[in-house]
Amino acid sequence: MKAVTETISALGTPIFMQVVGEGPSSAATIARWRHNESEVNVAASDTTLVAVSLQDGQRVKQQVGQDVVSRTIRAGSVLVVPAHQPINVMIEGEADILQIFLSMAFLDSATEGNFACPAVFDPHDGELQAAAMALLVAATRQDPDDPLLTESGIHRIAARLQNLADYRPPRPRRGGLGRSACRRVDDLIAAAVDDTTAGSPTLAQLASVTNLSVDHFIRAFRQQTGVTPHRHMVRCRLERAIALLKKPGKSVAEVADETGFATPAHFVATFRRAMGVTPGAVRAALVR
Repeated sequence: MKAVTETISALGTPIFMQVVGEGPSSAATIARWRHNESEVNVAASDTTLVAVSLQDGQRVKQQVGQDVVSRTIRAGSVLVVPAHQPINVMIEGEADILQIFLSMAFLDSATEGNFACPAVFDPHDGELQAAAMALLVAATRQDPDDPLLTESGIHRIAARLQNLADYRPPRPRRGGLGRSACRRVDDLIAAAVDDTTAGSPTLAQLASVTNLSVDHFIRAFRQQTGVTPHRHMVRCRLERAIALLKKPGKSVAEVADETGFATPAHFVATFRRAMGVTPGAVRAALVR
């Protein structure tokens, strides 16, 4: 795949790389890069890219087509670059990124039709995060059933991308969450994730920073994000867990405690339900 070659030219040899399929008929390439400040330019190609950050705190400026997004991202942040669009990414600080390159031939076949998907700059897409974590584990663990897990993961990504293309959000309602309100909610949630002694913010507190009633806030938040405030909060804790799991010597029990879960068992069950793999399996893949 041309996009893979250009990424290797910009970032060097990946930590690992696995090709799914053979020769020109390969369905996907899965690779992980760890690097410092860099700029990556990838020309338009017949490859769709899904990139998931495994590192907290990078400042990233991304341009896909005419869309430019600049933000500080957390572990689990998702970027999707559709085929036939060039990408320019500038990264400040240390980066650790899992990239999945999907061929258009595979995507068309997997979705039984003409595949299409939008560019996505979504730091909290749980379905893409879960598929990426399964691919990370399968590509590094190499158990007898992992080839099947790999194939299932790339089909899961294809289905999710097609769903994103088919989805038409409802028209914004008057009084819905604006950009500044979203930022205040995100800041309140991020503070709670970073300081587990404080506990989760209540619905009343979240609604208060948006100047909405609780009922109106819940409706507007779900319209904006596709999930409830509670599910979003759990997802943010799991993203924090991904960053902590890669730290050498950090046990699963310690990560559970540092992400605000009452017990390690609750953390393991929640992580596995959301990601499809255990935190221990993800930890083993991340510390390579």
